[in-house]
Amino acid sequence: MATAKAFGMGSPLLENSSTALVTGSTDGIGLTTAKNLASKGYNVIIHGRNRQRIIQAIDAICSVDQSLGDKIFTVESDISSLKGCKNLVYEVKSIIKSNNLSLDILMNNAGVFERGHISTEDDLETTFAVNVMAPFVITSNLLPELLQKKDRQSRVVFASSMSQCRCIDDWEDLQFRERPFSAHRAYAESKLFDAMLAAEFASILEGNGFGANRITCNSLDPGTVNTKMLLAGWGPIGTEVDSALDEVWLCSSPEVSDISGAYFSWRNKSSNVYKPSEREKLWKVLSGIDPSSTSEWENVKELL
Repeated sequence: MATAKAFGMGSPLLENSSTALVTGSTDGIGLTTAKNLASKGYNVIIHGRNRQRIIQAIDAICSVDQSLGDKIFTVESDISSLKGCKNLVYEVKSIIKSNNLSLDILMNNAGVFERGHISTEDDLETTFAVNVMAPFVITSNLLPELLQKKDRQSRVVFASSMSQCRCIDDWEDLQFRERPFSAHRAYAESKLFDAMLAAEFASILEGNGFGANRITCNSLDPGTVNTKMLLAGWGPIGTEVDSALDEVWLCSSPEVSDISGAYFSWRNKSSNVYKPSEREKLWKVLSGIDPSSTSEWENVKELL
């Protein structure tokens, strides 16, 4: 059963209410991003599947500066299921409300690379469930929090990858029920979907009157970094995790404050805008899996 628990170290009396949620932040690039955002003054909500690893992540952040512990809140949740995603959203909303915080950054960092076909409790292939459905559900259901402040900007960022494929092989079999499972293909498709989602969210928000001064949605390749995922899929071909700062840059740099709907690689903006017709196909798929999250966008204009 999916669970979500909040056991914050944060103080309700913090002067700075600006808050970042970083999914999958108990190790790797997620932990580096959380650590650096906390160092920049943000309150940070750490997310992980395992309480012990969450505690280890807090220790790692506090090893940089013990006072950063006052900026850390935590949520434990397995976001491979729709229930786990919505439990995470519920706990994040509770943290924001009870501590008078403002959700300014949503870094959809969590991701998996599965060597075999594993089905989730929702009968989805795990790579698709964690890498695509989870950021869709979490972002959709946190819209009211991301848009609650009319005088400040929020940013939504998706961790895509330069490993994203150019196109989808089979729209009728995204879960690899008929075609042979390929770990690399499943991952590559999921990362294309992440970039498409960022572009689609940005388009919907802009179409409903939300300019970049209010909210931006972008995706990026966070770099070739020796995370557990990279080591499992490709071996030690990247840079050290502590130097992976591109997520921090896209989440917080004024250089990109007026850009939305873009994909960045090596901090360079891509000209690929992703075909609206393909994004519509993805939206239809996601809507069929979780109509309630899709419905969150139907009334987004009321949040202006």
